[in-house]
Amino acid sequence: MKKIYLAVFASNVGMISHGLFFGWPSPSLSLLMQNNSPIPLTSQQATWVTSIFTMGAAVGAVFCTYIINIIGRKLTLLFTAIPMIIGWMMIAFATSAWELIVGRFFCGISNGIGYMSATIYIGEISPAKIRGILTSSLTVAVKFGILIEWLIGPFLSLRDLALVSSSIPILFSVISISLPESPYHLMRHGKYQEGITSLMHLRGTTDVSKEAEIIEKYIKIDLANNTGLWELISISGNRKALIVVLGLIAIQQWSGSMAILSYAEIIFNETKNELEGKYLTMILGGIQIICAAISASVVDRYNRRALLIFSASGVFISTFLIGLSFFLREMQLDSGIIWLPAIGTIFYIIMYAFGLAALPFTMMSEVFPTNVKALGSTIGMLCSYFCSTTVTLFYQPIAIQYGTYIAFWFFSFTTIVGIIFIYYCVPETRRKTLQEIQDQLHGYKL
Repeated sequence: MKKIYLAVFASNVGMISHGLFFGWPSPSLSLLMQNNSPIPLTSQQATWVTSIFTMGAAVGAVFCTYIINIIGRKLTLLFTAIPMIIGWMMIAFATSAWELIVGRFFCGISNGIGYMSATIYIGEISPAKIRGILTSSLTVAVKFGILIEWLIGPFLSLRDLALVSSSIPILFSVISISLPESPYHLMRHGKYQEGITSLMHLRGTTDVSKEAEIIEKYIKIDLANNTGLWELISISGNRKALIVVLGLIAIQQWSGSMAILSYAEIIFNETKNELEGKYLTMILGGIQIICAAISASVVDRYNRRALLIFSASGVFISTFLIGLSFFLREMQLDSGIIWLPAIGTIFYIIMYAFGLAALPFTMMSEVFPTNVKALGSTIGMLCSYFCSTTVTLFYQPIAIQYGTYIAFWFFSFTTIVGIIFIYYCVPETRRKTLQEIQDQLHGYKL
């Protein structure tokens, strides 16, 4: 099993790199929007610097669809280091807003390819009994990357922060070269013996005949079907999988995560409490990674649906409280509750980590059959980037024009709808093989 943990470790280093992308705006925008900024940004330019990242990620996800089934999961994952490094170099040596925007666009391309390929890769190489914790570890790695950026960002210049951040994708490239390819991908391309060898390396044993037979049978069924969009939406089980993924992704993004991650320091500064926003943001980052790690450790112990409902309920309470605090502040009734936004935001991060942060991507790696997995995952990631782009584009304008509380109460409403959706529409996938999940979605008797 050493090889599988090496593969997970390498993938997580890549995901730390993606976490750096998400963490960069909070300390950097606070600096860039000051009058003495090295590259002064208007509020509109800052919005584009933030939101262009998710637009680039959408392009990356589409590109990933075309290459992941051709060059494989491993090489696709390794390829992400190229746009990562290009993006960070452009940010490091930027002298204007448009150079920052282009640099962030390249970072987004890398994220779009990397998130999708890593989720598929880890989902396919993992044994069913630990697949949840291994795929959830990717989210922990992202949170760790965010924490790194929040810890060092306030104390480094824009250039130094980008240069330091670029060292992680270089490390990722070095340790990813020796990764084994996914047995599913190899067998799907007729490389049966290579698939067996890869499976033996991943499991640390030569006794893999039973699992290999299951994989081979699973792939033969999938290869007998088409791989296009019609196959995804016309077959009942595939359509159910797509609805589940799109629903969970929409709930995840419209619960406000990108607003809090991108504007955490600005939100904290708006509360005008005694502790500077950058220090509250650091505390937030530390709590986030602790909760994400705890969540990853329990994801295979409790039902996916229960964790999702628990998480969404906590997110609803926290966003409602944050909105309430800003509403009372606007009504000049906020005496004695100056810390409520900080407490609500920290509670949001805790509850978000226990389900909504990771499980939508975990389930995306589980519910699609091999023949439409790349396409289904791409549509899921495009939905994610579309939803997160709308949040980053419209959060600041809505907060400025109508009040911060309106934005957060919209997040609350979305989460309530999400709880209903999870309860009635999301299947349970914990500790089930990929074939058992397909049987469940297609209505076969298990």
